[in-house]
Amino acid sequence: MFFFLEFRNSRKFHVIFASAMKKDYTVSPAMIEDREAGIIWSYDNAQVTATFDETHPLVVPASKCDDASFCLWYISSVWQFNDALHTKYALLGEYNKWTAVSRQRFVSITTNTEKTQTTVAVQGAASESVSIVVYHTTLETQTVNCQLSAAGQANLIITPTTTTCS
Repeated sequence: MFFFLEFRNSRKFHVIFASAMKKDYTVSPAMIEDREAGIIWSYDNAQVTATFDETHPLVVPASKCDDASFCLWYISSVWQFNDALHTKYALLGEYNKWTAVSRQRFVSITTNTEKTQTTVAVQGAASESVSIVVYHTTLETQTVNCQLSAAGQANLIITPTTTTCS
């Protein structure tokens, strides 16, 4: 089993890789040096998310992550807006990539001082189309298609009521 941690502007993103497991194994945030709760999902379906915390650990099944296959999970920190509903959200990233939230793709993540909007700077090839998955307690898990500019840049904007790309 392998753990990987990626930071983007003090926000944490984890990858858990497992293969050739001989017995079931339970992973909690404390085991990956992170006491912070998050959202976890499998590499093959970003639409199905679950809470990942000390009371909801990940059970890695040996029957699925055996010698003939591998398992891959991603964990994103959950943040909260300063709105009446205390809307929570998480950047899940590109579900079809080995590293869902990479430094090469997501340049920065900034939240305004009022905590009512988060801007994620996205970069890539000129005019590239990038599908980005966002967990949102009001809007649920959704995929936003970002069309990058001729300069290879776009901004993913997350608010308590919308998730858009410009």
